[in-house]
Amino acid sequence: MSLIVTSSAKQDETTQLGISIPYQFRNHIKNPLTIPPNSEVAVESVKIQRVPMLDYANNIRTNFWFGERLASNASLEDQTSYFIPVRNEILGSKSPQDFAEEFKVMLQEAYSLHPEIDSVGIEVNISVDTDGIFKGFQYKIPQVGSVGTSAIPPAETLLQEISAVSGSYNGTKIEANDADCFLQLLPQGTQGGPISVNNGSLTYGGLAYDKGAPVNSGAYVVGLSRPYCTDPTDGRIQGWIGRDMAEAGPDTDHPFSLAIHGEGRGEYGDIYMDYCVEDNGTDVRVYNYCSSEGLGRMQEVIYYNKNPSASAIANTPNSSYVTTNAPIPSASMGDVTFTVKGEKVEISISGTVVVAVNDFSSASFKSQIPMPTSISNWKMYPSVYFGESGDTVDITNYTARDSTTIHRNFPENSWITRTKIPVFLDGRGATQTQNSIIDGGGTQPSQMPWNNSDFWDGDIYNRYILNGMSSTGDTPPDSSIRNYKGISNNLIGGHTDGYENIFLMGKNERYQEKRVQVWQPNSALVLGFSPFSINQSSGMTHGGGYHGASFVSSGRPVMTSQQSTFIRVPTLTHETYNFSTGNPSKILFQIPRFDNSGAETGALYFQNNDKTFIDLKNSAPLQLTDLDVHLVRKDETFAKDLTGSTEVVFFVRQKM
Repeated sequence: MSLIVTSSAKQDETTQLGISIPYQFRNHIKNPLTIPPNSEVAVESVKIQRVPMLDYANNIRTNFWFGERLASNASLEDQTSYFIPVRNEILGSKSPQDFAEEFKVMLQEAYSLHPEIDSVGIEVNISVDTDGIFKGFQYKIPQVGSVGTSAIPPAETLLQEISAVSGSYNGTKIEANDADCFLQLLPQGTQGGPISVNNGSLTYGGLAYDKGAPVNSGAYVVGLSRPYCTDPTDGRIQGWIGRDMAEAGPDTDHPFSLAIHGEGRGEYGDIYMDYCVEDNGTDVRVYNYCSSEGLGRMQEVIYYNKNPSASAIANTPNSSYVTTNAPIPSASMGDVTFTVKGEKVEISISGTVVVAVNDFSSASFKSQIPMPTSISNWKMYPSVYFGESGDTVDITNYTARDSTTIHRNFPENSWITRTKIPVFLDGRGATQTQNSIIDGGGTQPSQMPWNNSDFWDGDIYNRYILNGMSSTGDTPPDSSIRNYKGISNNLIGGHTDGYENIFLMGKNERYQEKRVQVWQPNSALVLGFSPFSINQSSGMTHGGGYHGASFVSSGRPVMTSQQSTFIRVPTLTHETYNFSTGNPSKILFQIPRFDNSGAETGALYFQNNDKTFIDLKNSAPLQLTDLDVHLVRKDETFAKDLTGSTEVVFFVRQKM
């Protein structure tokens, strides 16, 4: 029998970083060591120095929320927000400084889904006490906090051809190249982006179309809509209800005909926008998307109600056109402007308000005012439908957010798109190849849809606050629903009772239903908020040049390794099996989390008194001059929370 003593050099004593670092080193002897046939090996002792680090392993998850802070008796039924998942890309032990940088990227990914959060400006800073001792993190999640200026997207902006009918855009004018043409303008990067939710506006002017088109054919529709994005795996357009948007209908030349039960607008009832104005050649109607009787539909906003009835009361506080108890005639159609104020949407024609949400209680039914915005349509873009070839419209005003404040400002980087289809978050074209992975039969996008997420938007629109009036007008009065949140002190919903940035770090059914098991969070210990499942305050502030959330960890994050460390010796002839990776392995020993004195960080010593010997399977003598020693995690990646010098002693003997 023999003992083999191995050691890494201290990091400050070598420049051979490839073979002499604490978790990966090679020892060499001049005269070969002969190991007799039929021998076995075990670990005798280990000495390591483990640095206190934050362990954000691959099983750690944090979700996020931007919306109302929910009281103990709150219900998701009157909420327009949903939890935001983020994949864990940290995957291991990090120093506080490194962790802060990587967690910042996770925050940027999560909160870039709302156009009013300045996700580019998010900060994660180290917080220390008066003695300079690390005590946690400071999180700063700013909002843009100001009304933007109009910037018309340039001519090279992507014009998404949703109905497979082409159109053109020259930097001002959008034109249909054929009948039944559904188009969406999708600026990205520095071109522009989604409409601002802080009093952002979009104006359509220069309307030119065939007013002789059949009534109710959707002769002309202008509006705002969540992005219609192309699935890079099959080229199909993302639909609103599953993937039904590619079904064929009665008109074989029109791929979306009757795709969604004919409850939309246009000739085939398949045109869906979040908010739109339609001139059908006779009068002007307003529609918005909602769920009613379990069906997604474009429901009319009856802005023109004047006379009280069993199903409505005068809508005078919310509309300037409550005069004749009839919709605006087509002859009075002019420029159309959409303005978004938090959850509230206002629509004007020729500068006069058609409908707004000024007095919630004045409209007894939701069909009289626009539905509130929700996480499904936080990001909306200009969308138009033309009934005839040659129809045109001008974009004369567009107040949007762009990449100066939106991290990864692409239409695909929206909550609704991330739930439905694979996406490239770094652009299109040549960039797609750079951000793709090879998976089975070919190239796949770098970001697949969130697991189990296809039904999430259905969850939202089935909530009472977003349920539309039934076809029979039996919907209960809106007085049972909270008022919609607007803009207050340049913040979404205001800084006292408005939207907050909330970290979901443990099970909390107020914000996330337990049935979404795959996304259950568990990061409170690591982030310094245990025993709480959410941060207690977002510190929403307004003024002094800063608008948004600012808060710190409620306690010191746990600085111990939650991961196991193993000793792997690739030089020897033994064989073990790692079911975690599904492969044969060279692992010999699992290092305990605590050493013989009970410590788990700093200089640690482990004496193995209960050795497990592993067969070297050598029927002949082994000659060793070099011995490689690796300290790894269960996935066999290196344990990089080690520093200083590592010492491992092996015990070799012939089999008993």
